[in-house]
Amino acid sequence: MTRSIRLWATALLAVTTMTSSGCFLLAAGAGAGAAVAYTNRGATANIEGGVNGVFDRAVRTFGIMSITETGRSTEDSGNTRRLVGKMGEHEVTVEIQRQSDNVSTVEVTAKKNVVDYDKEIATRVLETMVK
Repeated sequence: MTRSIRLWATALLAVTTMTSSGCFLLAAGAGAGAAVAYTNRGATANIEGGVNGVFDRAVRTFGIMSITETGRSTEDSGNTRRLVGKMGEHEVTVEIQRQSDNVSTVEVTAKKNVVDYDKEIATRVLETMVK
């Protein structure tokens, strides 16, 4: 019972976060306790863990998926971290923002150029992080 309540709370938080930030929700699925949803440019989810722990998962995911890291940054006193890499002709960006001590919001985008985004790649990256 507690797990399903936590799952619903996480999903509600994800939807609230996405709608309040102007993201367009197209579809949602559940995986390992995190609701993964499409945005207008990629995929997003609230993931259990602090920003640094979730960032480490992103780095491991880049290795698993053969994404070559091209940059990383830390902002807002460590409350926001970004990891950027190349996967073929796509630039993959993982942005992690602190929601609480134990929850981070992750948005993944994969773009070919300024206007062409690949939601499928972004979703695969995020789902690999959630596993």
